[in-house]
Amino acid sequence: MARRNNNCGFLLGIVVVILVLWAIIAGDLQNRVSFWTSSSSKFPDFSHYEKFTHTLSNEQFPTNDKDRRIIVIGDLHGMNASLTVLLNRISYDTRKDILIHLGDLTTKAPVEDSLAVLSFMENNKILGVRGNNDQEVLEWRAWMDWIVSQPGGKEWLREVDEHWSDYEPTPAKGDMSAFDSLPSLMKKHNWGKKIPKGWKPLGDHYQVARAMSRSQYDYLRSLPLVLYAPAGHVFFVHAGLLAADPNRRLTHPKQPLSHWPSIKQRKHDIPALRKAQELALLSEIPQNRDPRAVQNMRNVRRNGKPTRSRDKGTPFSDLWNEIMNKCSGFHASNARFDFITRLTGYQESQLAHLPCYPSTVVYGHAAGRGLDVKRWSVGLDTGCSYGRKLSALVLDARSFSSGASGDYTFDSPPEATDQFHAEPLFPGAVKHHAFDFLPGATDSQIKFDHAGQARIISVKCH
Repeated sequence: MARRNNNCGFLLGIVVVILVLWAIIAGDLQNRVSFWTSSSSKFPDFSHYEKFTHTLSNEQFPTNDKDRRIIVIGDLHGMNASLTVLLNRISYDTRKDILIHLGDLTTKAPVEDSLAVLSFMENNKILGVRGNNDQEVLEWRAWMDWIVSQPGGKEWLREVDEHWSDYEPTPAKGDMSAFDSLPSLMKKHNWGKKIPKGWKPLGDHYQVARAMSRSQYDYLRSLPLVLYAPAGHVFFVHAGLLAADPNRRLTHPKQPLSHWPSIKQRKHDIPALRKAQELALLSEIPQNRDPRAVQNMRNVRRNGKPTRSRDKGTPFSDLWNEIMNKCSGFHASNARFDFITRLTGYQESQLAHLPCYPSTVVYGHAAGRGLDVKRWSVGLDTGCSYGRKLSALVLDARSFSSGASGDYTFDSPPEATDQFHAEPLFPGAVKHHAFDFLPGATDSQIKFDHAGQARIISVKCH
C-alpha cells in the first residue's frame, strides 16, 4: 500500500513538472507570437534627444588666443578622403586647433568611409552637432538594440545579416523607390509592423547603424543639436535657427529681442546681457526648441512653420539677417539699458531698431544653396557628397571684436602646387591620396562678428 502511494506521488510529481514546463513554453510561445503578430506595438523613444544644447567654454572656444584657431567643417556624408585633403590644406593641428563639425557625418558614401569619419571624430573627441542623417542612423541603432531585447528578435536580426545579399537594395543615387515595398523576409510574421511608419529598412542609414561600433553609437548620442559659444556670440546648428517667432510681431514681449533682459544689479554688464538674450533665443522661440526643426529647416513658410523645402517659403538665413541687422546694440545712442525696457508703440513698418546685439549662426544642410555667406550667417554645406566641394570656416582671435584690433593680418595659405599629397596629419584619416584639387580650391576672406574677419577654405571633392 505504501509502495503504491509512493508510485502515485512520483507520477504526480512528474505530471506537475510537465505542466510547469508546458506553462513556461506556452508563455514564451505566446510572447513570441504576440510580438511577431501584434499590429499595435508601441515603440520606445528611439530619438535620444537628451542633450539639446551644449554651451562652449572659453577653453573650447578660444577667441583671444592668437595661436589657436577654430575650424568649422560643413556636411561630410562619409567623404573621408576629402576631409583629409581639407584638413591638410588648412594645416590642422590637433594640439592647438579646435575642430567643430556641423553634422551629417555619414551616409551617401560607402559604409567603410562613413565609419572612418565616425572613427576620426570619436577618437579625437571632436565637437559637433547632430544632423538629420546622423539622427536616422542613431534611431536605427536604437531600434536594433530594442529588437534584440524582444523574444525572437535577435535570431531574426541574425537571419537578416546572413541573407543580406539576397535582398540588399541597390537603388540609383537619390532613388528611394526601391524601399517602397519591404523585402519578403521583412514581411515574415508581420515584421513590417515592427518597424516605425515611414522608416526605410536596409538603406544607407540602416547599414551604417548595423556596422558601427558601440563607442561610435555613443559618440553620435553625445552630440547636441545646438552648440552655443557665448564668447564669440555664435550658434552652430545643422539646419537652422530663428531669431524671432514668425507668428508674433517683433515688438511682442515674448520675442527675446524686443527688450533688454532683466538682470538685477547687472544692467550695464554687456556680456551678461548678450548671453542672457542669446540663451533666450534658444529657450523662448518655440521653433528653436523643436528638434526636428533645427535638424531639418531650410525655409520658413508664410504660416510660420519651418520646412525642409528649398522652394517654398523664405530661407531662414534671410529672416535671421533681417532681424540681426535691426539690432542697435553697437550704436551707442541706442544702447541705453536704463532708457527703455521694451519696445512699444511702434508700427512694424516703421521699426528701425531692436534693443539687442547681433549674433551669428553657422549651419550646414542646405547643399542646394552652396556656400551661403551673409552678414550674420554662414552656410557651409557645399555639396561634397555630390562631387562639388567641402568647405571650412576658419576663425581665430582676429575674427572677434575682442581680438580684432591687433596690428596683424591674416596669414596667406602656402603656395599651392599642381598636386596636393594628402598625407594624414591626424589619427583616423585615410592615407596616401593625391588629388588635382587646385582648380577647385578656394580661399576667401569674409566679415565676421562686429569688426572681425574670417576665412572660408574649400576643396574639390572626388
